[in-house]
Amino acid sequence: NTNTIQSVVGNYCLHRIEDTIVEEFLPYTCIMMSKSNFHAATIWLILLTTSFLGYEFNCMVHGFSSTKLYNNNLLESSSTTTTRRQTHLFSNNNNNNNLSDNQKGKLLVLGGTGFLGQTICKRATLEGYAVTSISRRGKPSPTEASEARLGSYFRKVDYRKGDARQFDTIANILNEGGYVGVIHCIGLLFDDDSGLGTYNRFVSGSGSIPDGGSSYDTITRLTAFNAIGATSAYVQEQEGQGKGFDSNFPFVFSSAAEAGWPDVAGGQQVEQFLAPDWLKRYLKAKREVEAKLNEASPPLRPVIVRPSLIYSLDRPASYLPVGAFFVGNRIGLPFVDRPVTVQSLANAMVRSISRTSVRGVQRYTEIDALNQ
Repeated sequence: NTNTIQSVVGNYCLHRIEDTIVEEFLPYTCIMMSKSNFHAATIWLILLTTSFLGYEFNCMVHGFSSTKLYNNNLLESSSTTTTRRQTHLFSNNNNNNNLSDNQKGKLLVLGGTGFLGQTICKRATLEGYAVTSISRRGKPSPTEASEARLGSYFRKVDYRKGDARQFDTIANILNEGGYVGVIHCIGLLFDDDSGLGTYNRFVSGSGSIPDGGSSYDTITRLTAFNAIGATSAYVQEQEGQGKGFDSNFPFVFSSAAEAGWPDVAGGQQVEQFLAPDWLKRYLKAKREVEAKLNEASPPLRPVIVRPSLIYSLDRPASYLPVGAFFVGNRIGLPFVDRPVTVQSLANAMVRSISRTSVRGVQRYTEIDALNQ
């Protein structure tokens, strides 16, 4: 019985794999490498990779994937009884599985076809929001939109193709009315000015390739400034019509843990002496958006999530850097935040929409709390 296999195998294997591999084995691998025990580290990596790929192949042979297990059937199953933290990533703790569409209102997601954006759209539909996505691509690629990857939620999202660098693109959609929150997750790690733009496809979870001339100033700062301005105007117009939000309209921005380096011990020194130029410009754009968003309160309620590395169990290529960050955080380096799964981050961002007490900077500990 496929459903039984998905519940039992998925419940045991996927969560045990995430706990054990990511939080224990990978840090140990990095520790062994730091001690020049490269043979042992290599053996560990081979075992981890082949184990995961073997499990994934077995799932494919039986007609389902670990991604579908992780994102769809397993965590929506009422028979799942485990209380581990990871089971809440795509479960519905509020028993909203039978919510009718649009019950919670409309949610605008900027960058809804990206690695994080796709997961946010899925989480939001499960929570009962009507989701509108704006992106350059419009819809995810056919591969990304497959049932195994995104599930049936793909058909529930209103995908719009548009350029968020144009203020009217965002304003016109918001003026359709009914929106109760905005999430901005547009971004790129390597811009065209860095000379590394062609490599962005390898570090981007969605394989995004930036346009020629794309920079942190246009992709991160300009799109966010436009969204903040358009959202503020929308809220003020709604208040003028007697449909006010009590100056508590949520705007969620995906920043970066390193944007907080000036506030932690050693962070300024790391940025000043070790960070490459492209990273400094990347963080400058993130901080400018954070400042702009805070200035827009009220009428907006700023929620600024600051994840470090964002990973997913179905992407083994990220295991090594994720493990290194786990080690750095575990040994107490104040400028290294623990990585977070894309599922837990998306879950936290969506939940912050309805939790009116949530505002300001949210680091990994607050992200964990929003997943409880």
